[in-house]
Amino acid sequence: MRRNSYLFIVLFLISLSFYAQDLKEALYEEGFENVLVNDEDDTLKIFFELREFRSPYHSMRFANDIASSFVEGKTIEWIPLHHNIPIGKYSSDSYNFNTLSSADLEFYNKNNKPFKNYRFNIRIRPFVAARFGYYSSPFETIFDGVIDTRVYLAKGLSAQTGLVIPIQNSLNNTSMEPRIAPSMISYFTQFKSGHFANISYGTYHNDRYGLDVQYRYGLPSKNWSVGIEAGLTGFYYQDGFQDIIFSNMSKIHFLADIEYHLPIENLNVRASVGQFIFQDFGGRVDLIKQFGLVDVGLFGTYTQNGATAGFQFAIPVFPGNIFKTKKVQLRTTEEFRWEYTYNNEDRVGLKYRMGSPRLVDVLRQYRVDFIQSLQR
Repeated sequence: MRRNSYLFIVLFLISLSFYAQDLKEALYEEGFENVLVNDEDDTLKIFFELREFRSPYHSMRFANDIASSFVEGKTIEWIPLHHNIPIGKYSSDSYNFNTLSSADLEFYNKNNKPFKNYRFNIRIRPFVAARFGYYSSPFETIFDGVIDTRVYLAKGLSAQTGLVIPIQNSLNNTSMEPRIAPSMISYFTQFKSGHFANISYGTYHNDRYGLDVQYRYGLPSKNWSVGIEAGLTGFYYQDGFQDIIFSNMSKIHFLADIEYHLPIENLNVRASVGQFIFQDFGGRVDLIKQFGLVDVGLFGTYTQNGATAGFQFAIPVFPGNIFKTKKVQLRTTEEFRWEYTYNNEDRVGLKYRMGSPRLVDVLRQYRVDFIQSLQR
């Protein structure tokens, strides 16, 4: 009798390992990466990263549809990752949020294997800059195609590089030769619950290079967050692959901000103050509305260099996934962000674009109120 009990337990454990492995493989086949399944009694904790969507809600909803064919009678907690770092736990039914326990982090650290668990991910994205208002040339633009990749080296540590292919330039004297895309080493971490930091060193858009530091505090279950952005940068110029000129890193910028997620209509108000990249001190106010995978916003800025206002938006780019294998994926960018300011002459409250979303724009997508509003 005892032997039969042992046999039943062994068979039960084997069956659990099979369905967990089948679920991992099913998620991986659909584009999920670094899928780790921790089976704890009546709860299944599933770590994952999906770089196709900018919204974690759409990733979790997609994962729920896949898991429904494999899991019965168990509660699922989804643990989305950003740049190889867990953000927190979301229940599969109501998307309530909980912070990670020490056991969760221990399990992740033990099983996280960046080189093995991620595909070589090739991303295609546009870069656009524009200026309106001249009679002789009413619409001056830069339009580049960028092909880049991000490779994870260790927990939270990654390298990004690629190629810029110029398509149109009637705005400035930037070379029309293909050149190296913004390339950087980045470290992202959540060193304590709700405390996030991203440190990058490399080249960025808007002809800037150097050190960029971002810190943000705010749990996804809260409606407010505060943050700091700072950097030490210089200018650089590329003419193809051969002539690259760097100036000294002597420009310091620093900004502090507070953002509040209003309880209606998924509106966010953000107020920033500090010194921008052209050494002008002042402030900026943003009003941003979230529409699932799309953000649309208005802003106004006043600094020592003048005043301006404008709009911005962030959208995914069709078609998303183009093709993928077990080791390689080709896709369009999860986020194309563009900002227009009416004051085209004065350098008022400007920032450089990094080639990846800023920390405040990433973490805004994880707020519980926003995610739960999409479920309704």
